[in-house]
Amino acid sequence: MPKLDDDMRMMWGRVALALLAVAVATPAAAQVAAPSVERAPGNVELPEVEAHDPLVLQLAYTGDILSSVAGGRRRGTRWINNVSAIASADLDTLAGLPRTNALLHVFYNDGTGFSSDLVGDGQIVSSIEAGVPLLRVLEGWVEHRGPDDRWSFKAGLYDVNSEFDTLQTSLLFVNSAFGMGTELGASGRNGPSTFPSTSLALRGQAKLGDRVTLRAAAADGVPNDPARPRRDWIGIAGGDGALLIGEADVELGVVRLLGGGWAYTARSDDRFDAATGAAIVRQVRSNGAYVRGEAQLAGDRTRGMRGFFRLGIAGDRANLFGGFSSLGFVWRGLLASRPRDDSGIAIAYAGGSSAGRAIVRAEGGTPARGEAVIELNHRIAMTDWLGAQPHVQYVVAPGLNPTFGNALVLGLRLTATIAE
Repeated sequence: MPKLDDDMRMMWGRVALALLAVAVATPAAAQVAAPSVERAPGNVELPEVEAHDPLVLQLAYTGDILSSVAGGRRRGTRWINNVSAIASADLDTLAGLPRTNALLHVFYNDGTGFSSDLVGDGQIVSSIEAGVPLLRVLEGWVEHRGPDDRWSFKAGLYDVNSEFDTLQTSLLFVNSAFGMGTELGASGRNGPSTFPSTSLALRGQAKLGDRVTLRAAAADGVPNDPARPRRDWIGIAGGDGALLIGEADVELGVVRLLGGGWAYTARSDDRFDAATGAAIVRQVRSNGAYVRGEAQLAGDRTRGMRGFFRLGIAGDRANLFGGFSSLGFVWRGLLASRPRDDSGIAIAYAGGSSAGRAIVRAEGGTPARGEAVIELNHRIAMTDWLGAQPHVQYVVAPGLNPTFGNALVLGLRLTATIAE
């Protein structure tokens, strides 16, 4: 795997230490909340419901109105729509299965392309861009917990990013880079098991005391069918291999840290060989590791400032991006007149792998070292169930392609949720 250069390692090490130092000095009452497992594409958190309700139906809408006003492939405006229906059931109450619950998540996405059509970036401006119209099951699993909830097992159709490589603070942002890290999100023949294509998986989780949680999962290495993206195919084909991922989740007062590693058991085509039609396509390993954290830097969850960071590396020949880093801050109630609004600024950088940059050279260009995005975002809490997020994104070196200018994107995300 590629190494982070000394300057980047030193810079992000200082960021992590600063977040930790500020958090330790903050009163312990201001805890960082864990992310909701049940959230819709677009990082829409679903409304809370009574814990004793045995069967709950939740509906969520996310719409992104986006305009590319400069740079990228070309200018233009698109409206992406995604609707989710999620049913969760307490099988202890409904079927007499102790400490067991189930979830079914179905979504419709209209398939509108924005990054693919207009910007040409690799990190994807909108986290709900699916590329093709889809009506499919995102998740359908059963989970069984231990007597004291210290351990659990989950099996079925599973979104890895619902529990792995996810923190609450970064969920405000629209760009996909602030969800699952780009180096992991762009890996594999059809991506990892996450939106918009998921696969069968097994997940185990155990708590060590009150501060440490360990989790691991094995998912089909090729979700659905890359050759036919609209096809729904649930199964494990010969040669797919598995995506193995493990993560340690540590809570230290107002600090939450994640450290994880992942690997595909089946070898992948060398990205450069495959893209250039080489006579011999080398087979290489695809793996990586990441660390990310968040902290309450001032105030508390109801009014205050939070920060987050992430670092990740990936196999240099199997992936288009070999390294990734991000940093961001979110303020709840920055405007005194709007105490429930969230305001944020974040930056992400995806470093091009040697294979990814070689592809650009083979096409006659001089590739950029990496792609960066800066996002300014403000979520207006219009009601308990309705929100609007005006935002601005600036994408530097979209797709590492020297023919694409730096892109300026203006956007508005609309979210609505209902629970019954």
